[in-house]
Amino acid sequence: METTTSSSALRDPPPPEARIDHFRPEGLDGVRVIRVVGETQIQTTFTEGYSLVAIHGGCFEDLYRRRKRLRRAGDLKLKEPGEVHRDLRILAPFSLQVAVVAPRLVEEAALALGLRTPVQFLSEPRHDHELARRCVFALHEALADETTDPFTRETRLTEAITEVVAAYAEGTKAPTQDPVPRAVRRAREYLHETFADKITLDTLAEHGGMDKFHLVRAFREALGVPPYEYLTHLRVARAASLLVAGVAPREVAQTVGLYDESQLHRHFRRIMRTTPGRYAAAHRVPRRSGANALRP
Repeated sequence: METTTSSSALRDPPPPEARIDHFRPEGLDGVRVIRVVGETQIQTTFTEGYSLVAIHGGCFEDLYRRRKRLRRAGDLKLKEPGEVHRDLRILAPFSLQVAVVAPRLVEEAALALGLRTPVQFLSEPRHDHELARRCVFALHEALADETTDPFTRETRLTEAITEVVAAYAEGTKAPTQDPVPRAVRRAREYLHETFADKITLDTLAEHGGMDKFHLVRAFREALGVPPYEYLTHLRVARAASLLVAGVAPREVAQTVGLYDESQLHRHFRRIMRTTPGRYAAAHRVPRRSGANALRP
C-alpha cells in the first residue's frame, strides 16, 4: 500500500525566530541598544547613528561598503550613519549587541581629539585596535547589566567612543604618550573625597581640568584602570573596613554608594576573592570578657 505525503509536509520546518530586544539604557542620552540572540535569517539594515557592534556568538558573512567580511564571536563591527549593511551568509546562528550612538557624541569626541568631523571610519584601524575592541565589549557588558550605575555606563561609553575614534577615524594619529599626571591626580583626589556620592563623568572631568575624552584615556594610562573601576575599588576597600567594624552588609552598601547588597556582594567577591560575610568573620576582632579583657 502506497502512501502519499503533501509537498508542504516535506519542507524543512522554518528556523526558530531570533530574539530581538530594543531598549534605551537609563542615564545615557543619545544611545539606544539592540540585542539580537540566535539570528538565522539574512537581513539588510540601515542605521541613523554610529553603531558599535559586539558579536557574542555565531558566524556570518556580510557586505559593507562593497567589501565582504567574515564576522565571528569576539569581533568588533562599526557602522556609520546612513550606511547599509547586508548579510550574505549565516554560517552559524549569531548573537550580537548594537549600541547606536547619536552622531553628536562621536563628533564631540573627535573634536576633543583634534580630528575633523563628521567622523568617517577607515576599513582597517590605523593602529592596534585591541583596546578599542575591549572597550566596546566592556560597554556592552555594562549596557546588558541593569544594576550598572550611570557613572560606570557613561565612563564606558565615553571610553569606547574615544578609543574607536582614535583607532578608526580618518586623520587619526597614533596614541601619544604625553603625560598628564596633574589632571589624573586631581580626578583621583575627587574620587577619594566623594566616593559615596553619585558621580558624573562631566563633574570628574571638571575637577580634573580636562575634557572627559582625554581624561578617561589618561586615567587608564596612569593608573591602569578606568575611573569607574578605580571608584569601585575605593568603595570595596571602604566596605571592607566597615564590615570589620561590624556594620551590616546592607548598610555598608548604602554607605559606600553601591546600589544594594547584591551589588556589594558581586564587586566584593570579584575584587577581594571572598564574600563580605566571610571577610568580616575572618577579620573581625573578637570581643574579650572577664580576665581576658584585662590583658593588654
